[in-house]
Amino acid sequence: MRALGAALTLAAALSVGCGAAPVYRGRGIVCRGPSGVPVSVDRAGTAPVGSRPPATEAPPASGAAQDLLREVERWYGTPYVYGGTTMSGTDCSGFTQSLYRSIGVEIPRRASRQAVAARHVSRGNLRAGDLVFFNTSGPGISHVGIYLGDNYFAHAAASRGVVRESLSHPYYTARFVQGGRFLD
Repeated sequence: MRALGAALTLAAALSVGCGAAPVYRGRGIVCRGPSGVPVSVDRAGTAPVGSRPPATEAPPASGAAQDLLREVERWYGTPYVYGGTTMSGTDCSGFTQSLYRSIGVEIPRRASRQAVAARHVSRGNLRAGDLVFFNTSGPGISHVGIYLGDNYFAHAAASRGVVRESLSHPYYTARFVQGGRFLD
């Protein structure tokens, strides 16, 4: 029964304009409608009364950041492979290093070294294209993703591969360490 409900919710979300990968935010599915306006769909497949789409941020500051975000789109669904750096399989820092390399910017291989090499950015000053660093396993930085804007980031999750997540999810909020910037 639960699987049927999930399938109906996904079908309803797709019918209101979601792409192939609608985003689940806990209470429903949020996606961009045909005109690019965020559409929130609850479990019953209807937009909640009084729901407001999230505020949109300014576009990335540079053409390089825009190129970087276009490259992220190509990586969604790439499986997680520890030590990997390609679309056949990647880990978190291999993903971010490969993204930056695709636009001609060399960054270190490990998440902790990427954090040291980047200009420190507070969570409130993140821009699309910045890196976001987390402590997920003991002391120090152990995970990295790329900030997409609108409080979302992409990363290589060990259990799901390259995915898009909300930076506001309690798991990531509790483990966020800092942002880092390599692009002006």
